[in-house]
Amino acid sequence: MTEETHPLTADQRARAEHLGATLYAAGYTEPYLRQFWGGAVSDALTRTNAGPALHHCRSVLDERLVEAIGSGAARLAPAESADVSAGESAGDAEADALPPLSGDEQLAAITLVFWLREQVPAIVLAAALGTEAYRAARDLGLVEEVRPDGVTLCARAPFALTPFEIPVGVPRGLRRGDENLYLVADHGTLTSPEVLPGDFVLGLGGAGRTLVSITPRDRVTTAADIGTGCGVQALLLARHAERVIATDISARALHLTALSAGLAGVTNIDLRQGSLLEPLNEDVDLLVSNPPFVITPRTPDAEAVVPDFEYRDGGMSGDRLVRELFTAVPSVLTPGGRAVCLGNWEITAESSAGPESWVADPGTSVLVIEREVLDPVAYAETWIRDGGIARAGDDWNAATAAWLDDFASRQVTGIAFGYVLMHRADNDSPTLSPGDLPATGPAAVPAPRETVRITSAMATNPHGIGAFLTTVAELRSWLAGASDKEIAATAFTRSPDLVEHRHHVPGEEDPTSITLEQGIGFGQVFDLDTALAGFVSVADGSLTLGQTAAALAQLLDVDAAALEAQLIAQVRGLVAAGALLPGTP
Repeated sequence: MTEETHPLTADQRARAEHLGATLYAAGYTEPYLRQFWGGAVSDALTRTNAGPALHHCRSVLDERLVEAIGSGAARLAPAESADVSAGESAGDAEADALPPLSGDEQLAAITLVFWLREQVPAIVLAAALGTEAYRAARDLGLVEEVRPDGVTLCARAPFALTPFEIPVGVPRGLRRGDENLYLVADHGTLTSPEVLPGDFVLGLGGAGRTLVSITPRDRVTTAADIGTGCGVQALLLARHAERVIATDISARALHLTALSAGLAGVTNIDLRQGSLLEPLNEDVDLLVSNPPFVITPRTPDAEAVVPDFEYRDGGMSGDRLVRELFTAVPSVLTPGGRAVCLGNWEITAESSAGPESWVADPGTSVLVIEREVLDPVAYAETWIRDGGIARAGDDWNAATAAWLDDFASRQVTGIAFGYVLMHRADNDSPTLSPGDLPATGPAAVPAPRETVRITSAMATNPHGIGAFLTTVAELRSWLAGASDKEIAATAFTRSPDLVEHRHHVPGEEDPTSITLEQGIGFGQVFDLDTALAGFVSVADGSLTLGQTAAALAQLLDVDAAALEAQLIAQVRGLVAAGALLPGTP
């Protein structure tokens, strides 16, 4: 059953957008904060250590807090309790109740409240934001006013409101400040040692950043973000899709997404409540999903000791949720439509098959990039810690036992994390552009299914890793339909990012090894033999593989047919990795 959510009113959207512009003008962005407190403090935050950031902001603001409280500026109307009526607000105080804050003091006050979950005198935050933006934050529910000591009116943020610098590859230049987003989510383990509540709405984590980076950014008519959470994927899709559908089972998540959209001035997101694909009643051109893929014990005994979180736990045993989602995705893609999803899946002693084997639609290609495999012990530790359970206590040990027993019941030996790229065929057009295809016959769009394990670190990708992955998926689709004869008749060009390394024993003329390293993509390194190194060195698109093989065979004094067959197999591997590109001589 789906339920439509109600977006913000026009007035609320306008006020949220003003608040977003105010935060940006105050320098509340990732690059400026890194300047404000230094790289070491920013690095500590990525390790979920808020202590250094708290120390820096308090140091900047300490004198101002003392001044505000000591002068009585923070004491508006007396209060009988910590609750504050709507009429008693710092936003209603005189504008000159506190001398102007410096730029660093403004930034410190904003960061303490919205990111680091601190309370500050409300008059200080109002001075940092300005009266209009402060009232907007209060009326939108992004600021609450309390009197923790019964006297001083303080401001606190019930939700985290954190800046996010948009990475390379996502469209920019739409308006001033659009290289930055503000994401509204629940405060998490960065600022609280407590176990998270079950309806916790996660902000931008590592998986979310990964999905941002690998999503293709071509213009599309309709896009969908399945399991939107804090809404970051939907907000970025809105930059290159005419319309975005964002679904989530959590009404809280959709409400926070609406607030984030308001802060960004985004109006083309359709919020729908429901499970995964259930709210979709139309096909989409691009689908992305960071679903609740964590494999959590689901037995009655386990549920008593393992917390259940909506944002990460799908309520199904094993990897059933991602299996069902990935199997169904092709049914909601338009012809030529693409999907990019993240997921975990189990590896057992009997089977290592993953999502490439789940999709039954013959017209949809599936490329699985497996980035990591954890053993059951490491996997359990990762997600128990993520939920906020303190290490070494009874709760930690009970949760560990439940997780390991659950994996043992299915003979799970490893849990994979990776990316799943799908492309539904559109037989009216080739996968690669005509200029990239060899002129050996009509183009076909095969539907290959394969898994690639890549453990190397990400390289430099000036156009974004998403563009690289799209190219790799298209190259693999071309390879799936290309015969050896077609490969031999194709002229290849090496990617301009490649670097060759030759390793010599001192005093020896011939190298002991030759390697080829990519400067983009995942920075993979390939071992080359003498013949393949020779092929790559002359791969400038002027000769076909067959012509190059014949010349190399004569130079190396080897059988031409055998060398051509060897190079065809080796070149297939380099093309599949994006190191060689097919063309026409």
